[in-house]
Amino acid sequence: MKRIHLTLIMSAILIYGCGGDGTKSREEASKDSTKAMAESMDHVSNAAVNFATAVAAGNMKEIALGKLALKNANHGRLKVFAQKMITAHENANKDLQTACYTAGVTLPSGLATEDQEEVDKMAGKDGKDFDRDYIKKMVSEHQKMMERLDAAAANMKDVSLQNYAKKTLPIVKAHLAEARNILEDVRKEYDPTQFDDVESYQ
Repeated sequence: MKRIHLTLIMSAILIYGCGGDGTKSREEASKDSTKAMAESMDHVSNAAVNFATAVAAGNMKEIALGKLALKNANHGRLKVFAQKMITAHENANKDLQTACYTAGVTLPSGLATEDQEEVDKMAGKDGKDFDRDYIKKMVSEHQKMMERLDAAAANMKDVSLQNYAKKTLPIVKAHLAEARNILEDVRKEYDPTQFDDVESYQ
């Protein structure tokens, strides 16, 4: 009885000490963390923050989709390409972290809600549907990434981020060309009479 009584007392103390609402505490901690992150980047230009955040998000999404393709892809070239993308974008994010340390930009640590929903939607596909949608997504994602990097390489004021863009741009261009080539192969193998949307990505 004494042991039980002592346990109840200790529980009451812990609940009182934590404000009696664990969920609220976590929410407050999250808000405080977000506020601190924003305040830590007050001196950084919006262009630098927006660029770095968008590129980091793109890298993380391609890594997540690549891991998914290793499980779900069927076409011979897709698994090889997926592993290549995982490695490339993990390295790209390491380089970005280094550049952002110099620039004073704090990067997101996980996928944004809309990106996670996109990955979850792809996870529900298999067979030809997955193959076609994955490689089309790779073309569109690399197209967007190329445009971001191209603009930053020309106009970014922060030297470390501009150098990152210049270094990464030719790699992304090569990946885009490869993704377009694979997309054409997938089209020929699965739907030889359909041109799909290949032309729209040229």
